[in-house]
Amino acid sequence: MAILKTEHLTYSYSTGTPFEVTAIEDINIEIEAGELVAVIGHTGSGKSTLIQHFNGLLKPQSGKVYVDGQDIWESKKTLRASRFAVGLCFQYPEYQLFEETVYRDIAFGPKT
Repeated sequence: MAILKTEHLTYSYSTGTPFEVTAIEDINIEIEAGELVAVIGHTGSGKSTLIQHFNGLLKPQSGKVYVDGQDIWESKKTLRASRFAVGLCFQYPEYQLFEETVYRDIAFGPKT
């Protein structure tokens, strides 16, 4: 069974406006335990949008995301569990959650 899976995942920005842009469309991925996967592509190709779906930072407009066989949007409980199972490290430190560097972000929990 795949540890991370998407089915027909689609997401657009600015939906319903003249500026609507489809970032990802009909994405189907299955990642098995132990696999090493790289998501590569040109700027604006949807890499970050895709990755943000893996732990529920973005909710699919259509399609499903599964972590360990569970639809992460099935309930608040499964969404919360998926966020403990799937971690993200952003490319730029200024996009981190609390601190200016990855090191200080990781150290944030033990300090408080």
